[in-house]
Amino acid sequence: MTTYTIDKSRFVFEQFDKEMVLINLEDGLYYNVSDTGTEVLQLLEQGLTVAEVVDILSAHYSNTEELPGLVEGFFAKLKEQGILIPHPQGVPASSVSSAKETPRNGAMSHFAPPVLTRFDDMQEILLLDPIHQVSAQGWPNR
Repeated sequence: MTTYTIDKSRFVFEQFDKEMVLINLEDGLYYNVSDTGTEVLQLLEQGLTVAEVVDILSAHYSNTEELPGLVEGFFAKLKEQGILIPHPQGVPASSVSSAKETPRNGAMSHFAPPVLTRFDDMQEILLLDPIHQVSAQGWPNR
């Protein structure tokens, strides 16, 4: 099964409390990911498949009947925006097994739909950043 990771060649990202912000360095768009979306992204980053993410979250949340559709829909949005790409190489089994053992945000609470919000209000400013206008040698060379 294919595993996915954040495209680190195009995106920088940071987690703030339980939410994540991702910035696309190529087009200047940035994204906010809700707390449950961050949880899904973290599990995907650890090398889990979408089905494994659903299995883990189903063990920790009460609304298991709607959880697969919520996770799969969120995953589709991440791929559509180019945030996720197939993992370039296999993920070590140790990281997958440790992810499966990691306790999540509270046992048997309700899993809120993960939300990916896209912003373009700072697009021009982000694209003006001189780090985008350099040669292959890097900054400060042009």
